[in-house]
Amino acid sequence: MGASAPTRTAASRSRTGFGPDPFLLAIVVLILAVGITMVTSAGYIIAMGKFGDGFYYTKKQSFAMLIGLGLMYLFSMVNPSFWKRAAGPMLVGGILLMVLVFIPGFGVEMGGSRRWIRLPFGFLFQPSEFIKYALVIFMAQLLDKKGEDIRDFTHGFLPHVLVMGVVIFFILIQPDFGTSVIVATVGFLMLFVAGVRLRHLLACGVLCVPFLFYFAMSVPYRFLRLKSFLDPWSDPLDSGFQIIQSLLAFGCGGLWGVGVGKGIQKLFYLPQPHTDFIFAVVGEEMGLFGALLLIILFYIIVCRGLTVAIRTTDNFQKYLAFGITTLIGFQAAVNIAVAMGILPTKGLPLPFVSLGGTSMVMNLAGLGLLMGITRRSENSTSRIRS
Repeated sequence: MGASAPTRTAASRSRTGFGPDPFLLAIVVLILAVGITMVTSAGYIIAMGKFGDGFYYTKKQSFAMLIGLGLMYLFSMVNPSFWKRAAGPMLVGGILLMVLVFIPGFGVEMGGSRRWIRLPFGFLFQPSEFIKYALVIFMAQLLDKKGEDIRDFTHGFLPHVLVMGVVIFFILIQPDFGTSVIVATVGFLMLFVAGVRLRHLLACGVLCVPFLFYFAMSVPYRFLRLKSFLDPWSDPLDSGFQIIQSLLAFGCGGLWGVGVGKGIQKLFYLPQPHTDFIFAVVGEEMGLFGALLLIILFYIIVCRGLTVAIRTTDNFQKYLAFGITTLIGFQAAVNIAVAMGILPTKGLPLPFVSLGGTSMVMNLAGLGLLMGITRRSENSTSRIRS
């Protein structure tokens, strides 16, 4: 008995000292494998037409994946207290990057939106992907600092809402309505679990309704998206075309799919098959089985993240783990719901699957932060048991 306990403790310390959470890493690798396969399948013809190289998108996604995995490993080794100290500078840096988007020579406009900064060697960086995590880290730090004062409107609730408002303002003027909704939802959920009075959240939500209505209706394409969501067949060749083609992809896939690379809808029928609507390609080529498998994998990530948040005793780490998990899980849920016609069309990528270098790197880096919290919480548990 006396010799076995130290052996178990040493083994536990060895496992938690490795870095990335092995279980979470295995799930992410499975999702990444599906993602790179689907990006290759969905983007091959498009890349061949645009760049003369069918594997152009595959190479870009693979490069972003390697960078993201490297950051994930590095961040998993960092003590979470570092992020607590870096929260303020990261948020300020994120806001400055959002400002650069609108400065000629730095910002890049595509499709009527200014969301990117041009980097050397032809790479683009999307600051909104960075500021989502910067805001989650800052809010976790601020919620931990407020403590019981979080139930006070002036000192607890209002400062968080003002910070969120500044970030959402810069996202909206790009414009990027979908990301602003994601940021607002995750922020309000973090406030809720931290113990903010429900009446404060409800009152703020009611006040936000007119603004949401205005932004949803002020631009013609957003109004058309809402209209096509309610009745896509009213305009099947224009506003309803995207969702109809997505639903057709799921219908063609059946139970087991038509086979990877054999899908038809991606061949200039389904717009953005390698980005926003890549889940429809999964549904067609891998069928109901493949779609459910991907949903289950995301569900496992969410369960693992929430478990980490519940188990850790440090409030900052608890709020940070919850925020990261909610951010990844909610983005995945919205993208999947849009592809299936459950929500109006929004330009949001499916984490770890859709083509998008900044999204890939930031989401993998975010998982690295989560793994860092897992390591500390498991090490603490090991010391207590020993």
